[in-house]
Amino acid sequence: MLRRITLGLALLASPAAAESWQASYVFTVAGVTVMEARVDLDIGGPGAPYMIETRTRARGVATLFFRGEQVSRSEGTWRGRIPTPRVHRSSGNWRGSARRTVIEYGPGGTPRVAILEPVQDLERTPIPPEALAGTMDALSAMLQLSRQVRETGRCEARARIFDGRRLTELDLTTDPVRQPEGGGQPSCVIESRMIAGVPVERPEDARPMRSVVHFGLPVQPDAPMLPVRIELASRWWGTIQVVLNQVSRGGP
Repeated sequence: MLRRITLGLALLASPAAAESWQASYVFTVAGVTVMEARVDLDIGGPGAPYMIETRTRARGVATLFFRGEQVSRSEGTWRGRIPTPRVHRSSGNWRGSARRTVIEYGPGGTPRVAILEPVQDLERTPIPPEALAGTMDALSAMLQLSRQVRETGRCEARARIFDGRRLTELDLTTDPVRQPEGGGQPSCVIESRMIAGVPVERPEDARPMRSVVHFGLPVQPDAPMLPVRIELASRWWGTIQVVLNQVSRGGP
């Protein structure tokens, strides 16, 4: 589930002016609050570095069943319209189990897993080394996909993401039913499919998952375009509703 949340949180901005922003989101299941997240981002610009960080923690009734939090951060630069990640870090502690990942990217963009704790959580299907070429971390990949929405008003794009254990393919399409009204932005359908690193004991994890992201107009003229609501698919919780709570300028 945490991987799904990371994918959803990654869809939070597309490049505008280089400036820091902060947004907060609330997660609900069947109307009950279960998590909250803060997103800090500095989008950068042509040749300038970008940074996006998400902090997620259990909240409300969910804390009766589990406690924990996770921090994910990606840094990189833009090569034209393509984000080029430099490093991705993720750490968290859920139900008393600590996890930490650091992925570094070489000059050719090939990822190298520098830290992976625990080294092996489950027995998984192998990931061919050649399949990693051209992959990104989830946060950098979603910056690219959401830029597609800003610049074209459409959602058509594709990316492969690698988180140190799993290789996932994302297909993004414009929702043909829910069209924007009143100058709004489109709704994007995301189909995610794990294509390698699938848990051997859970082959069902390779089944496609469908989420929907509803973009809205910037809350301020110079603010990045943010999703106002995400219908995030989860195998165990059903559909998680992620709703934008607040947007503000970040610190200096």
